[in-house]
Amino acid sequence: MRLSYVLLAVVAIGCGGGGGDNGYTTGPGTGTGTGTGTGTGTGTGTGTATGTASVTMKQTDDGYGSAVFSFAPSSVTITKGGTVTWTNEAGTTAHNVTFSSTAGAPSNVGNLVTGSASRQFDTPGTYSYQCTNHPGMNGQVTVQ
Repeated sequence: MRLSYVLLAVVAIGCGGGGGDNGYTTGPGTGTGTGTGTGTGTGTGTGTATGTASVTMKQTDDGYGSAVFSFAPSSVTITKGGTVTWTNEAGTTAHNVTFSSTAGAPSNVGNLVTGSASRQFDTPGTYSYQCTNHPGMNGQVTVQ
């Protein structure tokens, strides 16, 4: 008799009786769909272009006592006719903004030890720049 119950249980499980099946299949599928949604959040990255952007000339420590210089954020996106303002946060080290030879780029920003400088961008395109005082200190402005 016990053997009958064990055999019955094995057969039931083998047929899916004990698997807790919820009626959904698994595996690859195909199809299309649409949806809408809203949300909020914080973070870094690129976003919708605006008319203005601010870039900070930063100085941090690499953990070994050496200064590391950067533009933060290193990339901004603005609309045609928009303005970017660069501000020197360090206050003791001179930084500049020197554009690559791209047609439509505004004039370079000379050495700033303190304060800020702004430039207007009237032509859509991508404008790379660097601080010529500090190799590797690079940035980019995209104008839409």
